[in-house]
Amino acid sequence: MDKIRKGRKDSKCILCEKRTKPGKRRPLCGETNKNLRNFLSKNFLVLPNDDDVICDTCRRKYYREGQAQVNTPTVLTTDTNANDPDFMPPSAPKRAKLSSPLSISLPISSTIKGHAQCCLCKKRGPKLMVVPQEARFHTFLEKNIIIPAGSRCCPRHLCTEGFTKEANEDITSVYTVSDFNRSGLLELIDTIREHALKNKNARIDFDKSSSLNDTDFRNLTGLTITDFEDLCSHIPNSAIRDTRVRSMRTCIGIFLTKLRSGMSNKILATLFNIGKDSIRKAISSARDAVKQHFTPKYLGFDHVSRESVIQNHTRPLAQTLFGDITNTTAILVIDGTYIYIQKSGQFKFQRSTYSMHKFRNLIKPMMFVTTTGYIVSVIGPYLCNSKNNDAKILNSIFKNNLEKIKEWFDKDDVVVVDRGFRDSIDLLEEFGIQTKMPSFLKRNEKQLSVEDGNTTRLVTKVRWVVESVNGRIKQWRLLDKVLPNSLIPYAGEYTRFVSAICNKYRPPLNAGNETDDLLLGAKMLHMSKKKNELMERVSNENLHSRSGRWQKIDGNDSVEDFPKLSEEDIRDITLGVYQVKLAKSYTEEHLENDEYYEVMQQGHQLIRVRMASRHTSSKTHNLWITYDDCCIKAWYCTCKAGARIVGTCSHISSVIWFLSFYRHQSCKGNQAKQWKDYVHDANQPEVIDDSDSEPEE
Repeated sequence: MDKIRKGRKDSKCILCEKRTKPGKRRPLCGETNKNLRNFLSKNFLVLPNDDDVICDTCRRKYYREGQAQVNTPTVLTTDTNANDPDFMPPSAPKRAKLSSPLSISLPISSTIKGHAQCCLCKKRGPKLMVVPQEARFHTFLEKNIIIPAGSRCCPRHLCTEGFTKEANEDITSVYTVSDFNRSGLLELIDTIREHALKNKNARIDFDKSSSLNDTDFRNLTGLTITDFEDLCSHIPNSAIRDTRVRSMRTCIGIFLTKLRSGMSNKILATLFNIGKDSIRKAISSARDAVKQHFTPKYLGFDHVSRESVIQNHTRPLAQTLFGDITNTTAILVIDGTYIYIQKSGQFKFQRSTYSMHKFRNLIKPMMFVTTTGYIVSVIGPYLCNSKNNDAKILNSIFKNNLEKIKEWFDKDDVVVVDRGFRDSIDLLEEFGIQTKMPSFLKRNEKQLSVEDGNTTRLVTKVRWVVESVNGRIKQWRLLDKVLPNSLIPYAGEYTRFVSAICNKYRPPLNAGNETDDLLLGAKMLHMSKKKNELMERVSNENLHSRSGRWQKIDGNDSVEDFPKLSEEDIRDITLGVYQVKLAKSYTEEHLENDEYYEVMQQGHQLIRVRMASRHTSSKTHNLWITYDDCCIKAWYCTCKAGARIVGTCSHISSVIWFLSFYRHQSCKGNQAKQWKDYVHDANQPEVIDDSDSEPEE
């Protein structure tokens, strides 16, 4: 290092700060350089001292700049020149640019320090590198010089054998401060202004993930930033052509926003500040791209094997209730979901899509779901008249072998369905597929038997997942609203794409815990084989016709010996959370009307409760509960499902929840708003105004 500096005087140019040799620099002192000092002071805010120097290069630029201002030719336009069509006025000479020193430091990160100085050759330039760790370099005079980490040097000084791979990966270390001169700062301001003017019309930008936070992405598209990036990585650049107003990412973002919000193309055009036609083309391009490159990877009987469903997408509770000990049974839940559509002007199509069950026009996709909520396939949509009920749709799928469904299922596999698939049982049994379906009421009966009620509860304990899946895909509001007739050709593609998104980016609805599910399944199977002894006691002792004194359930004064339970204990009795949720609504109505619950003591630790139905106000149900000091022993209700002992009906759960838990809470919580207070009731009695009546004499 000393050999490099030997024979050199540390004299830098005041303008470019380069070291200069004695024969290539000029002093700035003296009367002859007064104009030069004034020029530097005026243009570069530099105040030279007596010992400052300027290099010949900068001095020649100064003189050329002065000569260009003095000797600018004046073009005289004569009549001859004006009439000459080939006359070209002489061009003005180019002015040499002078650069001021980098005297302004701003806290702006950068990967390359502009015009820094090499620690070896002392040259300046924009391509200097940062030494991330101690390394060996060589110069023209000496090799293997040890340079400390953090120094800057020219790339040509790198010694390959002394610079490790890890150091090479860190070579683009970011600076926290950038140095500017006057002209560079003006260029930076102009660049920022130009960028701001270019993007002044942009309102929602999907090209830059930093423009929207994770919550905004979730609200607009239903996906997080990471999920959106992953979705875009599935789409090749050739699938969607970039245009002047939209990119591939923007097309995907517009398409997801359309599905998530259900907004019209006009509103989307306002949000994204592009034309309505561009919105329509963007949605069309994105729809075709995801149909080809994304949906087939995460939806359809071809995308997942039967063995994968058994191992990864089957809840242990379902295997315990309906499978075998070898866990080799595939269990799927099948149901149709509804997509409401506009009333069509095509009368035949209008009749074919009118549902006598929902009393409106709709189309019906058929959902095939595992017991954890994973969507195996979505087939359809289908019409919704009497010739297209659930059973006929499923029969058509198997007869036509859509998506090779017959090869996917194996013998003794199980499908869980509702009562609407009763006409498909025979066909499924021909293929060796078992069917689990809720029981029907027998002729001239108003209540399910104990055995039928227990079997039905086993089915509903597994079948609820398909209803939750239908609610999950309806979170994309385009599928939840009334679909315009112009979008009917794409209703199936929209449903399948949303289902593929749920499979890829949503967690399972309930994967279950293996130990807890095995215990719960064994408990439910054991209870399903028992009889309801309390029902037999009510029938044998005629407790339903025995008279007594009814007492309102108003607080701690009623049924004082009823045991105290936690909500977890109540869920162990109901074997689910749905009945507990309904219990809160029943209690809310009871608090509003004290006559809602009425209780009668019909024996030691045996109560009879009379309560109104939540569907029909004129209909009441009677229920009996036996208990001891610490637990509930038995229950029976006269409602349709009240005889079962695998869980309880909502009437029994509401009474247990109120007597054993709610009334003992010191803080009852805020009461919900009564929506009926905001709506007028024409059945209220007429208010008579006596102010205009004549006084009696």
